[in-house]
Amino acid sequence: MTIPATLRGYVKSVKAAIAICIMLVTGGCWDEVNLQDISYISAIGVDYVDNKFIVYAQMISFGVIAKQEGAPPPGSPIWVGKHEGNTNLSAIFSLMDSSQYKLSLNHLKSVVIHERAFPEMKQIIDSLNRLSSTRFNSFVFGTKTDINELFTMDMLFNKTPLTTPLYAPQIEYNQNSYVEPMTLQTFVRDALEPAMSVKLPSLSILPNDWENNKKKLNFLTIDGVFLFNEKKPSGYVSRAKSEGLIWVGEAFKRSLIPIQVEDKRASVIVDSANSKVKVSKDNNNPQFVLQVNLTGHLIEASSDITDEELIKQVEKTVKKQLEDTYARGLALNADIYDLEHQLYRHHNKKWKRLEKENWKPGRKDLTIEVKCKITKESELRTKSELELHT
Repeated sequence: MTIPATLRGYVKSVKAAIAICIMLVTGGCWDEVNLQDISYISAIGVDYVDNKFIVYAQMISFGVIAKQEGAPPPGSPIWVGKHEGNTNLSAIFSLMDSSQYKLSLNHLKSVVIHERAFPEMKQIIDSLNRLSSTRFNSFVFGTKTDINELFTMDMLFNKTPLTTPLYAPQIEYNQNSYVEPMTLQTFVRDALEPAMSVKLPSLSILPNDWENNKKKLNFLTIDGVFLFNEKKPSGYVSRAKSEGLIWVGEAFKRSLIPIQVEDKRASVIVDSANSKVKVSKDNNNPQFVLQVNLTGHLIEASSDITDEELIKQVEKTVKKQLEDTYARGLALNADIYDLEHQLYRHHNKKWKRLEKENWKPGRKDLTIEVKCKITKESELRTKSELELHT
């Protein structure tokens, strides 16, 4: 059957019209949003006072984020919002309603939770997870400091706040390792692991170290850790009383150890620290050996200090830090080196039996061994120019 030429032309015209309509529908940007109409929240803080959730939001001016020529724009580049609610999400949405712009959490980089809100930690984490715009690779911190004070910190040379420990804790960690930066994903993973002690970094203000034109500057620092045991807060340990955590971190980068033997002084930079826990049985009870191997180099020393004295003092110093940190954890009913978790991983049947007996590692259950190797020991042990000419 032959189709008339006029009908074929009509069919082609209909097809072309349909194709044009499809292109018009699918090619449009129906969800187009102007960037100038959106404000991006870069950090959220959560407090809990009088049975109310108090949410803080920090926003950073794009003017200090993008690379610029010349002087930075005048005024503070930081804006902080605050609102309260019966739940964490209600406080967040109330804060959004009070904004002059549409607020977005698509670029949320950090979450700070005050210790007063720790009993509500499960609800806080769950509420953040329910927001499709948030990501679990955001950093998370605990704090004892007022969150508004943390969020209005100073910056060196008025540079971007994105280089502060709130947004880039790895910068401080790489210079002098203490406790590894933690993301929301890591926090949740460790909290769900049996017999695991979660060590949440504590964010605080660095007191009186820096000033500009005789004005004290409020810089941020990691001043300790909050311990969580079986998803519940155990307590806080200051940095000075938990230095043993330096030597058991998997991502260790660098740390300095000052040495003094009578009137002899030296400083050693530790370049690598490797630790492992061995489990053995003694009288049917588990015994743990924490082995730490260090490698470092000498950066300054008295000319009369020997290699043996140097290595001995480094090992002694690190061992004491490890012992003091372990004891501090036990005082808070926390297994700070996750010894019980090692038992769970490698001797699960034994762990199950001991768990029924409510067994926990004690002070006598851990032996600590430290071995140190110093490279370039003798390079700095020459007499100074002052000694040579006097």
